[in-house]
Amino acid sequence: MPPKDQPDNAPHQPGIQRMLDVQFRHLRYDTFEPVLDACYHASQQLVVSFKDPPSLDYEVRQTTTRGTQYSLFQDIKLVDLRFERDGINLRLSFACPCRLRQRRLLASGHFESGMLMALIGLDSRNTLSSTFCTTKMCQSTLAMKPTTGNHLRASVVASFADPQDTEAVRQTLHGLKGHGPKQKFVIAAFPNVLVAGYFWILKHLQHLSSSNAEISFSDFIAPSSAQSKLPIGVPACSETDVSTFDLSILQDPIKKGIEQAPKVGSQFLESSLADRNTLIDNICLTTTLDQGQATALCENLSRGLAFTQGPPGTGKTFLGVSLAKVILESMPKRPILVACMTNHALDNFLSDLIDQGITKVARLGNGSKEDWTGKYTLSSLRKNTRLSVGQSTKIGKSYRCVQSFTNEGTKWCEALNSHTLTWTAVRDHLEKNYLNAYYDFQRCQSYKEQQIEDVRQKRQAAGGFAFQHWCTGGDLKDIKGFSRDLGAFFGKTKAGSRSPAGSSDSEEDNPLESPTEQLGGHVEYPYQVFPGDVWSIAMDVRAAWIAKWKSELGSSSNIDKLAEIQRRYMTAREQRSEAHSEVDASCLADRQVIGMTTTACAKYWGMLQKLGLQTLICEEAGEIMEAQTISTLVPSLKHAIFIGDPLQLRPQVSQTCLSIETAHGSKYRLDESLFERMAIPRAPGAQPVPVSKLNLQRRMHPDVADLMRVTLYPFLEDHPSTSRLPIAGMAHRTFWLDHQEPEDAPDPLAAGGRSYSNAFECAMISELVRYLLNT
Repeated sequence: MPPKDQPDNAPHQPGIQRMLDVQFRHLRYDTFEPVLDACYHASQQLVVSFKDPPSLDYEVRQTTTRGTQYSLFQDIKLVDLRFERDGINLRLSFACPCRLRQRRLLASGHFESGMLMALIGLDSRNTLSSTFCTTKMCQSTLAMKPTTGNHLRASVVASFADPQDTEAVRQTLHGLKGHGPKQKFVIAAFPNVLVAGYFWILKHLQHLSSSNAEISFSDFIAPSSAQSKLPIGVPACSETDVSTFDLSILQDPIKKGIEQAPKVGSQFLESSLADRNTLIDNICLTTTLDQGQATALCENLSRGLAFTQGPPGTGKTFLGVSLAKVILESMPKRPILVACMTNHALDNFLSDLIDQGITKVARLGNGSKEDWTGKYTLSSLRKNTRLSVGQSTKIGKSYRCVQSFTNEGTKWCEALNSHTLTWTAVRDHLEKNYLNAYYDFQRCQSYKEQQIEDVRQKRQAAGGFAFQHWCTGGDLKDIKGFSRDLGAFFGKTKAGSRSPAGSSDSEEDNPLESPTEQLGGHVEYPYQVFPGDVWSIAMDVRAAWIAKWKSELGSSSNIDKLAEIQRRYMTAREQRSEAHSEVDASCLADRQVIGMTTTACAKYWGMLQKLGLQTLICEEAGEIMEAQTISTLVPSLKHAIFIGDPLQLRPQVSQTCLSIETAHGSKYRLDESLFERMAIPRAPGAQPVPVSKLNLQRRMHPDVADLMRVTLYPFLEDHPSTSRLPIAGMAHRTFWLDHQEPEDAPDPLAAGGRSYSNAFECAMISELVRYLLNT
């Protein structure tokens, strides 16, 4: 695996292509190395136990020789197939261990929605297979009892992690349905691997690399050599659109009568020190910004690529909101892209903007837990957008296409789930090989279209009713009864009901009357394999023909057709997204702020390119992996502002061998953010970029802040409001407590399994709070 810094034998020359390649390889290794290790371990166990009978109780928790922990579920069986919005869904049952039976499985944290799992199979020829899936839900042994008849099996519903891999879909379904050599399956589940957390970022890096796509500021963040890094100039949008930024939007209402808030020129950094100090003092006098915030605001407005470091409590979000207000006031027709690492941080930032009167906001992505974000989502904005005739036609056509494949996929899933032969499975076979029988079943499609809703779907179903009626021994002696049954099938009449006295049974009253009468006859065809009229043969002969058709078809061909429908369905979904993209772009173009997580930026990269965005404000920049930060740098950007603190939390990695904090990982530094790499470079010959610093904290008492001043922030100052009165019952502001009580080991197989706790400390803090409240 290539190190982060350029070695002599690197496959790529220094520059953006090498940066993309390195980031992709490092992130892929961090995500999938433990997954591959667990799959290898699970495969070994499957090989050893292949001939053993299924166990009713076993240990789910597994640990590999390298220390990777995962969950292993045995004796996997396919219950049924469903066709949902994300394509084919598998309902897989498994032998449920005693400790997870009843409702305990639901509370265990296994199979949480969106997590990764691997379906691993081994056949009698010692051929291994693995298919990655995304979990959707699980069902306890209680829920499965009507299906299994006992409390020994539970199930999980999963979709294919890569639904566009048609060959993997086909082979997996063949194996689960028992085609070919005998196979045995297990499930390896990874509760801490969220598919959406890595999929879009890795896919985006692949796209950028393979298409040689551009990203903004590539000359600065990935120069051809350490010495060729260009100096950071003023924002390019300032050069063309505006030369000064009006700060009147930040005017403090209390200070409004004293003096008008000044304007900041994009050439602020080129002015003399005295002029800069005078301007900053004026800003502090007329706004609510302190000196550090005012300085950072001016510097951020004067640099095309700007970085601001903010220690705890110095107002990083407040500065970001102020910058957004000023930029929107000066360039009102240009929406700002706001990007954060987490949904929580994004919601907080957007909430502050809305409180400040910036209400034309769009919030993309589905991870918010706040109810108020509902009206700012893309789907809500679409509802209030008037479509042109062309757009409406294009979107309507794409939706009908998706719905058509959904209906077809559902029918084929039902055909594969059914133990009997269905019309969906046999229709094409009869049309190709038994044309006269096909037309005998299909002739009830001739009813009038305008008289029955959803004619297209009902036409497809009509032959299905006739075939079902024929398979169960039905005949056409009672034409009226058949018509009533067919009407009940379509929801037009109640099965077995009679027409009211004096009413007419004309075709106008019952549009199904004419086609059922047509079924009574038989038409001879030049090429006729089936002997005579299908309705004239006895039940035992029918059963023989049904068995013959099942033998000729087999379920293998049905699976191939379902896999092909899945491929076409995914293509239709992409076409629907493309049809929506033009409308979505027009919805977002008149927004003031577009808020997204870094993952959403990667997912919606194509649409962001259409918007021509020029300004980015990225919060939590010190906690974002460089691979994720790249997804925010759309090519049209002219002004990028990163706010965070590289001295606080770093990005999280799962493999310590890639961490900057280990000797081996210092070569790779996956948990080094773009902010940290630019501000505190470790590459030989690299020079740091200028960084603005917020220096006035409003959160901690000076005694507590001294701890940070001594260790990390010697420039940190205290706001007067932090010098509070002594706390009743406490002799000092800070205490150091040493104890020997061990911490509680986290459950690595549970969501959030990396978090440690200490029951002794929790009890101590609880009692301390109780003491302070009663003092």
